Amino acid sequence: MADNDKGTIGTRPPEAGGRAGATGLARQAVRAAALGMFLDGFDLSIMAIALLPLRQAFHLDAASTGALMASALIGSLFGGLLGGILVDRFGRKALLLPNVALYALGAIVSAMSPTLAVLGAGRLLVGLAVGMDYPLVSTVIAEYSLKDRRGQGFAGINVAWYLGALASTLVGLALLAIGPDSWRFMLGAALLPALVLLWLRQRIPESPRWLARRGQAEAARAALGRLHPEWAASTIEAAITAFTGTRQRLPVLLRGAWRRRLAASLIPWTCLDIVGLGIGLYFPLVLRMQGLAGNNTAAAEINAVFLLISTVAILFIYRRLDTWGRVPLQITGFLLMTGGLLLFALGIETHVAATVYAGSAIYSVGTGIGPGVTAMALSVEIFPTELRASAGGLATAVSRLGAVGSAVIFPRLEATFGLATVLLFMAAIALAGVGATRLCPVEPARQDLEDLEMGGH
Repeated sequence: MADNDKGTIGTRPPEAGGRAGATGLARQAVRAAALGMFLDGFDLSIMAIALLPLRQAFHLDAASTGALMASALIGSLFGGLLGGILVDRFGRKALLLPNVALYALGAIVSAMSPTLAVLGAGRLLVGLAVGMDYPLVSTVIAEYSLKDRRGQGFAGINVAWYLGALASTLVGLALLAIGPDSWRFMLGAALLPALVLLWLRQRIPESPRWLARRGQAEAARAALGRLHPEWAASTIEAAITAFTGTRQRLPVLLRGAWRRRLAASLIPWTCLDIVGLGIGLYFPLVLRMQGLAGNNTAAAEINAVFLLISTVAILFIYRRLDTWGRVPLQITGFLLMTGGLLLFALGIETHVAATVYAGSAIYSVGTGIGPGVTAMALSVEIFPTELRASAGGLATAVSRLGAVGSAVIFPRLEATFGLATVLLFMAAIALAGVGATRLCPVEPARQDLEDLEMGGH
């Protein structure tokens, strides 16, 4: 599918040639992006476990629980907007290290917080760093990967997210035994992977696409040679020619075909975050309050099982994402999420644990094979090089706005209307994601980024 295609670029980048393997720093760039997502998965999910002792430590009610859980999401909202603009303005490399340092600072403040207010500030800093990393990571995957393996790159970083979430669950389980102050160790535990990430990102060169689009052809040649030392000089020249083009300004995204692409990027990811973070942040607590887990450890263990199901689902589509396509998989995923939430609600209403677990499993599969991977890919692949991170950052910010609302409102809605009603509402949001995905006028799988860009004019 392509919207208003008006031709193709005369000289294609080397990725169009097929399967020349990524070597050296190209692989390191992808690994560094993946570790950034690991940190996000770890941090966001550790809060679901840390909330169990935190409720007793600070005597949290529904309102304060929602505010605390929303603080990192608010930070990521502003981080996404700011990060996307900075990455497009100053380059992909400029933010590789500063936002990790900011993340480490936020983790230290959170772990050492003497009051709930300070804890909220620490979580805000962490969220700001995570939000800045989202457009950076997704842009790195889009621009540093070969066209027929970009899908694998996006699947890989989302596997890393779930591995981070699983690791946080295991760490949380181990630390729960410490007692009432275990949450401090949980929130400080991310410092180690953050330090590894700082080391890993040091040697990554600037994006050749970004350099070429800004008229820095010689720097683009050097960066491309470092990323792909196996490429011949003629191949590199063909790439630089293809990467060079007319720079677009941000307002262009509100016009014509670009506006439709922007809607297809923003709305599905927002639907995913409203549902996914609303469910994910509170799932262990729900298990405890519904009597489905006898203690905090059991709740954390059950939570880990469903995170593992989503991880397996992503691994299933790892090599299929570039052949089956982003749009069909996203639609299928949202439909499975809808069905799973309806079954979950039925299990809560009828007090049948097996139905709850079956619904949760279907929901987890849907997230993994669909929007849990594809929403991020569609937020950057279908936009111009000079606006790619800005579009991804805007999608991050808008989706996090939905997540903030979900984090704040979920406990109150559950207390007022009951969990089953809230789950029905979430199912309706997931179904809306299906309709929004159908708005997408282009399928980016196995297409050159430059050809996708031409289709938007």
